Amino acid sequence: MASDERDGRVPLTVLTVLALAAGAAWWRAAAPEPGAATAVPAPPASAEPIARTWRVDPSTGDAWPARPGRDPTPRALRGPATAPDRSVVLRVEEDGTSHVLQVSHVVWRETSGLTPDGPPVVRQVNPSRGDDYRLTVSCSGDGAVAVQLSGTGSGDARRFLRCGGRLELPLLGGTGAPVLVRFTGVRGRAELDARLEALY
Repeated sequence: MASDERDGRVPLTVLTVLALAAGAAWWRAAAPEPGAATAVPAPPASAEPIARTWRVDPSTGDAWPARPGRDPTPRALRGPATAPDRSVVLRVEEDGTSHVLQVSHVVWRETSGLTPDGPPVVRQVNPSRGDDYRLTVSCSGDGAVAVQLSGTGSGDARRFLRCGGRLELPLLGGTGAPVLVRFTGVRGRAELDARLEALY
């Protein structure tokens, strides 16, 4: 009887070892490449950082990017969750309360082809005192675009954007004077896509 038990265990042991070996081989073959699951793609060279949250001084209308942990104001605020391609603009009132400015409507949208030897595109808005806007600029192609603002109340501002990136600028606390936005091609060909949104 002991011989019969031993004869029955041998095939069972052999089958168990074979099943474990086959499972280990399958496990190794199905395993992902090391690092593939955690690799984070580098941003493209044309990508420019986008400020996601802006702080607004209600007395002057000035706005600046708010960076958690590095905000120079005494009341650093964290903006609400937003779509990954949109910034958040916060208005902080004199009493310390704040609210997120929402998009009311698109004032204008500009789509044009720009080249360095071509004419600039100029758009204008006539804000009432205290009006708030957000200018979003992007372009495609191999070029770059210069964006110049005048009449914003805090001096002229000029920014450069390489195509493939995006630029978002808050235009806050209108003074009642016209604001001009000038788009100029500075390198290569750029297919401009810009829009001005009214905020409330």
